[in-house]
Amino acid sequence: MQFLFSVGLFLSASLLFVIQPMVAKVLLPVYGGTPAVWTICMLFFQSLLLAAYGYAWVLSKLKTVWEWRLLHTIVLLVSLLSLPFLFIVSAEKGIPEFVILRHLIYQLGLPLLVIAASAPLLQFAYSQTQDKKANDPYFLYVASNGGSFLALLAYPWLVERYWGLKEQFHYWMIGYCIYLIILCVILFGVSYKSTLKQEVKNKPQFSLLQLQWIGYSFIPCSILLGVTFYISTDIAATPIFWILPLALYLLSFIITFAKHPVISFSWVERNCLFFFIFPMISFIVGNALSAGQMILFHLINFFIMALLCHGRLIQTRPPANQLTSFYFCLALGGVLAGFFNSLIAPRIFNDSYEYPFILALAILCIPANKKGMSLIPGIIFLILLINYFLPNISWLATLKNYHVAEFLSLCLIVCCAGNKFSLFVSVSILFVFLFSPGLKPNTILAQQRNFYGIKTVSAIPGSHVLISQNTLHGFQLTNPNKNDIGALGYYGPPAQVVKLLRQQKKPLNAIILGLGTGMMACQYERDETLQMVDIDRQVINIAKNPQLFTYLKDCSPNITLEEGDGRLVLQNAPDKRVDVLVIDAFTSDSIPIHLLTLEAFQLYLKKITSDGVIMVHISNRHLRLLPVLTAVGRQLDLIVLHKFQSENTKEGQLASEWGLLTSNQAFAVSLMRSANWQFVAENDARLWTDDYSNLIPLLKW
Repeated sequence: MQFLFSVGLFLSASLLFVIQPMVAKVLLPVYGGTPAVWTICMLFFQSLLLAAYGYAWVLSKLKTVWEWRLLHTIVLLVSLLSLPFLFIVSAEKGIPEFVILRHLIYQLGLPLLVIAASAPLLQFAYSQTQDKKANDPYFLYVASNGGSFLALLAYPWLVERYWGLKEQFHYWMIGYCIYLIILCVILFGVSYKSTLKQEVKNKPQFSLLQLQWIGYSFIPCSILLGVTFYISTDIAATPIFWILPLALYLLSFIITFAKHPVISFSWVERNCLFFFIFPMISFIVGNALSAGQMILFHLINFFIMALLCHGRLIQTRPPANQLTSFYFCLALGGVLAGFFNSLIAPRIFNDSYEYPFILALAILCIPANKKGMSLIPGIIFLILLINYFLPNISWLATLKNYHVAEFLSLCLIVCCAGNKFSLFVSVSILFVFLFSPGLKPNTILAQQRNFYGIKTVSAIPGSHVLISQNTLHGFQLTNPNKNDIGALGYYGPPAQVVKLLRQQKKPLNAIILGLGTGMMACQYERDETLQMVDIDRQVINIAKNPQLFTYLKDCSPNITLEEGDGRLVLQNAPDKRVDVLVIDAFTSDSIPIHLLTLEAFQLYLKKITSDGVIMVHISNRHLRLLPVLTAVGRQLDLIVLHKFQSENTKEGQLASEWGLLTSNQAFAVSLMRSANWQFVAENDARLWTDDYSNLIPLLKW
């Protein structure tokens, strides 16, 4: 009997968690590849869990076994009628968050409600059997989380790697049908007690215990969403970076709910503060860390904090007759976290402050044996304040460059902070100095955030710069050389292409996907036509603001600005009219994968002239994107060229990497001879399509 219930829980959890990255991957192309898609999807699934756990709680209150079994059977049959064979979405007007939620609810709501209710409902059903372990069914939760964990790990390394989205949904349908068969056997093939055990009246202090359950669920869920957004914004919005944190979150449940945990709760309590060092180091040194180091530093602390909070939950779990109430509180904490991270934080914070904010709040969960208030918060405040006012000269500048004050403060926090309140205040002070725009050395001229990400415009000596997350996306010098202004920054290679192409054909008609500061507009002449497209209205407003950047005002071509996803906008453009198509629509180092698929390049070829060119900006700290271009070039019989521009700060040039695809052989030869572009003939990369993409082989570990 235990095996049957375990298999049912394992399969239901696997189905629930493997479909999460599947539907998010369908949504990404429609909404410009933004990492916020995953956060909204997580809010949906957390809300679904809350509804499912509430549904299970209602069933547990029915008087007889037959009542809840009959009602659940009816819900199963109805779910078959509404089951989606393929999740289909299209671009719609409206607030993106609510449009996404509506698609998910209408197409997936009922079948996933049946699956999500399995964890509490099957554990409750097991508690009503004659089995000798029926009085403590919590061990079954390990099977549920084990299924979730393995499904998430299997997705990037197995499912996504070898199957397209259509195949994935097809196999998911088969799995769902198998689960329904197992569930019917559990409902009607198992002997239950004739009446349900009645839940005892709650003691007065139980409401406080419920608040603790909600709080210990809220904190790790919020950190999960925060660290996922932080990582995927800076690297790529793709399932691998959604799944790793979520898999660790589930693993923490598996460990803490096991009868004999491999990591004891007492060990976690003693050592959790030490692991807090790792994300702090990442916050302090920023870009000095590689992608692998950054991911490791943030996830190792998240895992330990999840073990701590979930360990608190297992220590305070109620008896089996209050099981559904316990799981409902856990789901409520998750929903509150999703609501805070996905809907509230983007509207009250202009940067990803919710992540360090919840990390500071999580400090209150860490046990601190020392009593009384410590002087350490005051000492840390003085150290950081003095460091802020130190002049950037001689050895004092070295102290600042090596973050001596910040590391000294971190050491004091870990070694000497005192009680919980002192620890919390100390961490909060350090976070204020690390993240507050008013305390940063550069003057923040504008900082904005929306569904599509975080943008910061800063004034540094001699220039204004636009930064998305930790990546420079453009700048404007105070006294530039007017003759080559369009070739500054990352844009030396495309300027070479435009100049050479103009010798063969004039005037040019160009489309640029991705606006940035508008610098590339200065590569084109007065009689030429240029359309610049950006999905983010805030980016357009920044580029148009003459107090921040003046490229769009100063440069002479006939410029049209259009808001929207580049691929969707191109669909409405006339065919065979574009001479130069530039793909530069990246946010931070996060890439919109849907702009690099076979179907995307087929669309590009329809829009460019027979002798036109497609340029793709492939600079990325974490991913090797050139193989993606060579694969699509091989498929479409296009010449692929590559150019790496070395950094030259004296001339205002930044290190950048570009790819070019064309069928114009004469132009390609001229470009290789005159500008040192390199011909690329790699043929071992797998082709990306709208149905298939996989980043793992491309990572710079």
